[in-house]
Amino acid sequence: MCVKNEQVLHQLNKFIGHWNTEGVISSSNNNAEVKITGFDSYEWIVDGFFLLHKADVVIGSDNSKTHEIIGYDHFKHHYTMQHYDNKGDSGFMTATVNDGIWTFSSDRLRFKGGFNEKEDVFSGAWEQLTPSKIWTHLMDIKLSKTSE
Repeated sequence: MCVKNEQVLHQLNKFIGHWNTEGVISSSNNNAEVKITGFDSYEWIVDGFFLLHKADVVIGSDNSKTHEIIGYDHFKHHYTMQHYDNKGDSGFMTATVNDGIWTFSSDRLRFKGGFNEKEDVFSGAWEQLTPSKIWTHLMDIKLSKTSE
């Protein structure tokens, strides 16, 4: 593996392991606040070139299971994130990391956050694009590492 590959893939090492997930979807209009609880895991696959991210969370009373493949596009200089869920939906996001701040982006969602100093908590905020093309706060999320 070349040095460039090692550097960009090394950033993903911080995610490896099992995580407790908790969060809150903000109340809006007539909708009450919604709690999020569950588990996430990240493991290397395909000889260490991609991460498999599995999420199993309860959002309010709805169980959401997602599998996501995370890689790196050397031509576009960003991480790629293709996900599939238990409702038959799939989607694509990109990610970058600058000065320890991770940004995930799609057409309708974006995330900004990072790791704490010990790298055992990953947290941040998600925003969504409204029909009137305004980014609004959607939820806060926190993953706490339970094991490697």
